[in-house]
Amino acid sequence: MLTPIFRPIVQHIEPIEPYLLEGDQIQPGHPLFGLVWINPKRVSGSACFYGTRVPLKNLFDSLAAGESLEDFLDGFEGVSREQAVALLSLAGIELLGDLETL
Repeated sequence: MLTPIFRPIVQHIEPIEPYLLEGDQIQPGHPLFGLVWINPKRVSGSACFYGTRVPLKNLFDSLAAGESLEDFLDGFEGVSREQAVALLSLAGIELLGDLETL
């Protein structure tokens, strides 16, 4: 059986120091690498945008409060447009997939 080859969701991944990935749950080769990182020693283990201390939840909270994507990106330095759009796309795919099973 062939092992599937995963392509990262985010194509442009900023390089970071390897020590920053120590203990991270999302390692190179994982499809979410470059989008998300999760480490119990960083922001209490919250899922954050890769390379930042910005929890993913902040994007949804900002949009729910009526802010635009531009407002969010301006307010959270280090989060790229590619990362934010990829997260929204994944959330939409998951939601639609859940609806199809009803």
